[in-house]
Amino acid sequence: MASTDAEQSVRATQETDTLWSETEGQVVNAWTFVLAVALCWLIVPVGWALLRYFQTANHHYTLTNVRLLEQRGIFVKRLETVELYRVKDLSVGGTLLQRVFGRGRVTVLSTDASMPVLRLNAVSNPLRTAQLIRDTVEACRAARGVRAFDF
Repeated sequence: MASTDAEQSVRATQETDTLWSETEGQVVNAWTFVLAVALCWLIVPVGWALLRYFQTANHHYTLTNVRLLEQRGIFVKRLETVELYRVKDLSVGGTLLQRVFGRGRVTVLSTDASMPVLRLNAVSNPLRTAQLIRDTVEACRAARGVRAFDF
């Protein structure tokens, strides 16, 4: 019986499901694109706008049942992960332009040493995204038997 409980615990903490995945919205580049169009006779603003476009298109967020991942980079990929049982708090915000397009920012505060603050920028429906993260954090903590204490 003890081995069955141990096996269930291991299965509960293994990464098995991708619950949510999204890229950063191009709305964060709106003013860059406006500037590039206004100064299209110059090469530098157009090149900058193209660079920002590809950087944003290659900025992915993924939520699994045990961690939150942020992958970014065009040529050199960088992957940051936050274990969900380490998440302390979530907040939702965003700019007026992001709200007009149904996007916003979800800020994740954690006890992770390398990534204590993770900002999910310009994600669609940020309130629903934050609630999904919160529900997944609670399920992950329950599966691991982790309790959060504030001192």
